[in-house]
Order: sequence, then structure tokens, then C-alpha cells
Amino acid sequence: MKRLSIFLCIILFHSFSYAQEFTSKYASGDEELDQVRSEIQVLPTDRSNYASRAILMKLWAVSLQQQGVHIFPKYASIDTRLRAISKWNPMFHGGDAQAYTDKDIAGIGEVLKEGYQVLENYQHALVDDPQAVLFPSGNQHEDPVKPSNYSNIDWAQYRGNLGRTGYTGAKGPTKGATKWRFPVGLAWEAAPVVKEGVVYLTSPGIRNFLWQVDLKTGQPLKVFKQTPSLKGDQLYSSPAMASTPIIDGDHVILREMGSRGNRGESKDIAFLNLKTEKIDKQIEAGHVDYRAGYAPVQANEKVVVFPYGIHDIEEKPPVCQPFNRIVVKDKKTGKKKWDFNIGPTFSSPVLDDSLIFATNQFGNLYALKTYQWFRPASSDRIAWEFQAGAGINKAVAVNDRKVIFGSNDGFVYCLDKRSGQLIWKKSFGQNHQQAFRYFTTPYLNGGKVFIGSADKQMLILDIQNGETLFKAQANDWMRATPIADNRNAYFSSMDGHIYQVNLHKNKFKINWEKRFGEHFIYADLALADGHLLFNDSDLYTFCISEKGKKEWQFSTLKSFTDEEGFRIFMDQLAGGAYYQSKPTIAEGKLFIGTPSRFIYALDAETGEQQWKTEIGAAISGSPVYDNGKIYVGQQGGEDEFYCLDAEDGKILWTQKVGWVWGSCAVSDGLVFLPGVDGFVNCMDAESGHIVWRHRTERSTCSEPLVVGDEVFFGSWDHYLYKFDKATGKLKWKYQVNGGLDSGSPVAGEGKVFLPVGGGTFRAIDPKDHKILWTPKLEAKMFNVTPACHDGVVYISTLNGQGLGGVPVGAEIFAVDAKNGQLLWTFEGGGGLNGAIIGSNDRVYFGSTVNPYFFCVDPKGNGDGTTNLLWRVRMENKTEESVPALYNGKAYVLNSGGFLHCIE
Repeated sequence: MKRLSIFLCIILFHSFSYAQEFTSKYASGDEELDQVRSEIQVLPTDRSNYASRAILMKLWAVSLQQQGVHIFPKYASIDTRLRAISKWNPMFHGGDAQAYTDKDIAGIGEVLKEGYQVLENYQHALVDDPQAVLFPSGNQHEDPVKPSNYSNIDWAQYRGNLGRTGYTGAKGPTKGATKWRFPVGLAWEAAPVVKEGVVYLTSPGIRNFLWQVDLKTGQPLKVFKQTPSLKGDQLYSSPAMASTPIIDGDHVILREMGSRGNRGESKDIAFLNLKTEKIDKQIEAGHVDYRAGYAPVQANEKVVVFPYGIHDIEEKPPVCQPFNRIVVKDKKTGKKKWDFNIGPTFSSPVLDDSLIFATNQFGNLYALKTYQWFRPASSDRIAWEFQAGAGINKAVAVNDRKVIFGSNDGFVYCLDKRSGQLIWKKSFGQNHQQAFRYFTTPYLNGGKVFIGSADKQMLILDIQNGETLFKAQANDWMRATPIADNRNAYFSSMDGHIYQVNLHKNKFKINWEKRFGEHFIYADLALADGHLLFNDSDLYTFCISEKGKKEWQFSTLKSFTDEEGFRIFMDQLAGGAYYQSKPTIAEGKLFIGTPSRFIYALDAETGEQQWKTEIGAAISGSPVYDNGKIYVGQQGGEDEFYCLDAEDGKILWTQKVGWVWGSCAVSDGLVFLPGVDGFVNCMDAESGHIVWRHRTERSTCSEPLVVGDEVFFGSWDHYLYKFDKATGKLKWKYQVNGGLDSGSPVAGEGKVFLPVGGGTFRAIDPKDHKILWTPKLEAKMFNVTPACHDGVVYISTLNGQGLGGVPVGAEIFAVDAKNGQLLWTFEGGGGLNGAIIGSNDRVYFGSTVNPYFFCVDPKGNGDGTTNLLWRVRMENKTEESVPALYNGKAYVLNSGGFLHCIE
């Protein structure tokens, strides 16, 4: 026993010494990881720690990739061995959770020990000899092409044209430098909550989901963690906490969102026990798709209340609804008390003890009786209802006697809380058609109503009669609920400006106005002990003093800043890939969708915003341009597909076709649209009327391909469909032995080049789907749209499983379009990001495994390689957002939260 104690002391001593070295020179940026690094070589991996050690290893690998470290191929063998033991989410395929034997655990322990050592070597090399491990592994060559006159060839469709080839004749950039960048953040609406000097901050991380931070210093006091199951798709299967924390005695209540539908893990309201630091209870609330952006929940001492709608793209057939019901469950037992349909709702319900106030997209406000029992659809549930002139898409505010809210008709309403009778209403603008949410939720304090609008108005109203006490113009639309104490009120505009309004003796004036951070603000403001707190859409929390000084800034997604000033994430966004929209450009304007529900039009030369239009959920596809119009859909919210005026963003028409992930195609006055619900659609481009539609068996996500008089659609049901584009007549249906997902078919050289979401790539004859060739590329994943020009096909692949959506390696292959023979390989480019081609003999692409944008020579060197001409470092990896070319520049949406213009 004594010898064992001495042995343990020696181990602990060496572990402590090792950890000290990490702290000084080779620290990863994550103290938990560094602790495991010090332990794993001496303390065995067992059932108590294998899952947390595995996820930390994967997160470490991704953080090294974000810093530009090329972990392939050495880490690939670790990934392969781990995949041999731990399968890709068996529950996703209808099976049971994988049970590991003792032999499995021992095998996992061996792989982790070696994997940590491999990453250890990379971490040391990053400090001691970075050029040995950073991309690219070869030499970078000077681009001999000099800037010249460019023709403004439009990049109007996804990948530039109806053939999806990635080539329009536009020249690409030659300098290899970022000219400008535009902030594109998340729809982050979780607000800070303060109790007894502690700030509670929700985090949507795979590993970390809630922070306690000191109000005065901004120093983290505690972080609460989840341990994802050791299966291959942690990025998608891990739940993201996505609601404002509710402090409930010794518990914090949070609601999850994510991927994988109701068969997955992201479907609960979680009760975190602050004493045990564990989630000790979960109440099922239904899956919330991560592209909805927010997962509302309310609670009191008796019940939890939440909006509900079926978000299940994994079902057969898929079911994709907006939130349309209010559900109440017993907080202790989790048993459902009632469920009531109110129609599409885009605001959080407000729980006011005996009544619940809920609104919908059509302008209805319902006061619902909380505790009485009624038949499920009984109108007796409704205490009263009120009809506003347009949608009410932000929550109401309630005090003892009144209910106050803004509507999209431009009016602010005040109702009697008990009867629902109108007390007053005031107009503050026209119906702002481009704002899905016209007003903020009001804030009530001291007999005043504080509210902001999409007309950039900051308003203070008398609560008794609606009289305007103060009105001022902000720099941008307003989304966050204002807040006030007895001395000052605080407003925020979306562009990050904060305004302090002096309330002393009702002599209202703006004391100061300052901008904090680079990203937009959607989450409500918080005020505690004279400190103003807010969260921005880049997952930063700011604390501002009463005098307008920034006191601290904190990243809610765990990170550190490297020597070059880049933010390196030590955790990853749970749920899926968020930055997916692809830019399009026409007539000098660039159009891009965001995870935060906006379509932006920017000046392509300067990046200056021309207009923005807000819709009901995240935009994943390209806003497609045709004949002066923009066509765009959304996923995670409403059913509408939009046609906008490209000049000013005004809505020309909408059509209810459900959720849309992929970009549409517009040809000969027809709009071809893939639907998440499994339908493929053809609409009239001028009116939006449906010309024809066809149901597939599963979601259709990949973009349609138009070739002459025919249109091709791919589906998750493993089929490629060919239709007559005018009539919708099905010409053939081809089983491809895999789901067509992020990769779309491409037309060129008389062939269709077809990537399948797995290990298959084919060149087929579009007449009869006869296979013409397959490339001789082994153990690759082809889930990316290829590019094609001048007899060459550029194929992007993912290598290894990695963190699910972040593979271990990626490559771009140039193959002969005639026979699929390999011409050259470029390692480190592509992944989920495909190539595009400039007419100046340049090929451009981002990468899912590093933060670079690459420019390479398409000709190759004749020996299976090609030259890297230059690269540009961005903030993070690039996901499905394929770049666009216009006027000698490349435009790419990066998952670091910025749209880059590269010259």
C-alpha cells in the first residue's frame, strides 16, 4: 500500500510538472484539455473518462486545424482506428446506442493515448517549427498574372450558372489579400442573466453549455459541461443549448436545439443542478432544428411552457413545421398538462402565472388559461383573444394591468390584461415589409414603455395613454429589448451601437452612443448594479459601465486569441454547420443569406450595405438572381419562399412550399426548387404560382441542375430524378446508392458529374444515366459539388470522420472529363467546399480543414501536383458556402462569421 502511494505521488508530480510546461509554452488554450494531456500517458483510460477524453482530442484536432496545422495524414490513422471501434451514430439508422465491451474500452484507450501523442507533436511543432506543420506542405509560388481590366460577368446562380460548373468567364483575384469583410453572425437570442453578482451565459458548444462569470471582472467562475456520446457525428448529434437561462432555485433551466430530428438527442428541456453540476432531469419538448436559431422556454414554480412544431427532416416522409402550438408540462413530473394550436408563432410565450400570452404570424394574441383542464381543442382554453393589423413576431410585455406589444402593422398596442380590451394604440410607421419583426419586445418600467423598431426608432411612451415622451433615430434596425433603471435607459441597434438615454426628471436626452464589437445584436439587454450586459451574434458577451466604457468582453464559445489576433475555438458549435449560404452577384450587387434570417445586398466593390430583408429562419442556399429579382428560401421557420426586388429588397411575392435548404434554379421564367419536405417544385418566376411538383421519399437538399429542356433533382431517398422542366413529366429515376446531400450534379462535356453523399462519384450520360466512368480515388467522401471547365473536372473530397462535419483531411482532385484519369492533387483544399474557376487560368477554393482560401494553377506540373500561387488566411474553416467570382474578386462566407472579399 505504501509503495502504491509513493507510485501515485510520483505520477502526480510528473503530471504537475508536465502541466506546468503546457501552461508556459505549449498550452492548448483549454485548461481542461491541458490537464488531460498531463494525465493520459500515466493514468489509464476507462469507462469513467473515455468519452470526455475522446471529445477533447477531437476538439484539440479541430483547434489545430483552425490555426492552419496540417494534421493529415498522421492523425488520419488515429481517426481510422477509432472509427473501427466506434460506429457512426447507430441510432440515426434506427438501431440502439452502441454498447462497448471491456475490450472496446481498452482499444479506445490505446487509440486515445497514441492520438494525444500525435497531437502533442503537432502542438509542439506549432510553437517550435510552425512552417513544418502549417498548410501548405509545398512551396508557395508568386502569381505571375497582374491585375487587368475586368468584365462584370454576373454570378447570378449557385456556382455561377445553370450547369453548376463554377465557371462563368469571370476573372478571379490575383493579389491574394482581403479587401473587405462583412459581419455575418448567428441568430443568437439567448440573453445574459445576473443573480447575486454572477452572470449566467448560455453556450451552444459541443462540450460546454453554460458559464458562470463574475459580474465585476468578467472572469469565468465555472463552466458546465456535457459529454457527447462517442459516435461519429458529434457535430450534428450533440444538442446546442439555445435559450436564455432560467434561474430556478438550485437549478438552471435551458432548452436544446440541433440536428437529427426526434430520433436524435436534441429535443429536451434540461434542468442543471448547480450543486451537483449535473443535468438531473430532462423534459421532452420536441426537436428544434438548429436553423430556427432559438429554442424558447418559460417556467414558473409549477409548469414549463414552450412553443412546439414538428421539426423532423429525418423522417420518411419529412415533417417540417413552424412552431404552431403552445405546450404546458408539469415541471416536477414532466407530464403534459395541455397542448393548444395557435398557428405559426415566432415569439416566446409569456407566462404570467394564471395566463399565458402567445402570438402568431397573423396578428393574433391569445391569453390562454394556464391551470384549468379543458378538452384538447376546446376554445374554453382561451381567456380572450385580440386581432392586430399584422403579425406579432416578438413577445408581449405584461405588468399587473396591461399587455403591451408591437405589431408588423407599425402600431404599438396596449390592452387590458384581464379582458383583452384595447386601451390605446399608436402608429409609429408604415408596415415595414422587409422586417419580419417590426418592433422589439417592449420593456416596462416606472410608468413608461421602452421599445425600438425596424424604422430605427427609439421610443419611450407613457404607459397610460401611449403619448410619445421621447423619440430618437438609431443607426440601424432594433431587435434587442431595451432596458432601464430609474436613471437611464439603454437601447441597442442591430449594428452593435448602444445608446444611453438620460431619464432624469423626464428631460430625456441621449448621454452617449458607442459601438461595441463588429457583429450584430439580436439578444435582449440586461442591467445589473449599474452594469449593462449584452450578447452579440458572434457569441461574445460585453459588459459596459454606466459611462459607456467597456469593462470586459467574454467569448461564450470557449476560445483564445492567437498571436495573429485570430480567435481560436476550443469548442465547436453543436447542431450542425451554420454558415452555408452561397453568395451571388449581379449588376454590381452581392447577395448573401445569413444564419440570422437576413438576406443582404452589398456593393460588390466596397462591401457597403445596400439593403436587407428579414425572413423567418436561416438561409442556407444562394439568393438567386434573375431578371431583376432575387429568389430565396429558408429552413427552420415559416413555410414561405420569397421573391424580392433586387433593387431594394422589397417582397414581390411569396409561396408556401415549406423549408428550403438548397438553392433554386431559374430558367425560362420557371423557378425550380428542392424542398426539405421531399417535394421538388416548379413555380412561375413572375407570380410564384406552382406549375408542377413531385414528391420524393425523403428530403431534397441538393441544388437542381437544368440542362436544356430538362431538370435534374437529387434526393436523400438515394435517387436522381430527371424531369421535363416545362411539364414535370418524370423521364427517369436512377438509384445512386447513397443520399444526394451537399453535392449537386454538374453538367459539362455532354455528361452529368454526380457526387453522392458517401464514397461514390460518377460521370453519367444524361440521356439514360449510363455510367461513363468513375474516378480511381479510394476511401474518399464525395459530398461536394464539383467544378468543370475546359475538359477538366475538379472534385473535392473529405477524408476521415474527424468531428463529424469537420473531417481530418480534404483534397482537390483535377481529373480528365473524358475518362476520369487523375491529373493532379492538391492536399488541404476543399472538404465541404468546392472549387471555382477564373478565366485567368486560376482555380480557387476554401477548406473545411483549415482557415485558408487558396489559389492554384489549373494546369498542374505534369507529375500529379500543381502549384499553390497564394493563400489568404481567414478566421476559420469554410463550410458549404461555395465562393463566387466577380470583377476580379472572390467572395466567400467563412464560418468565422465574416463574408470576405478577396482581391
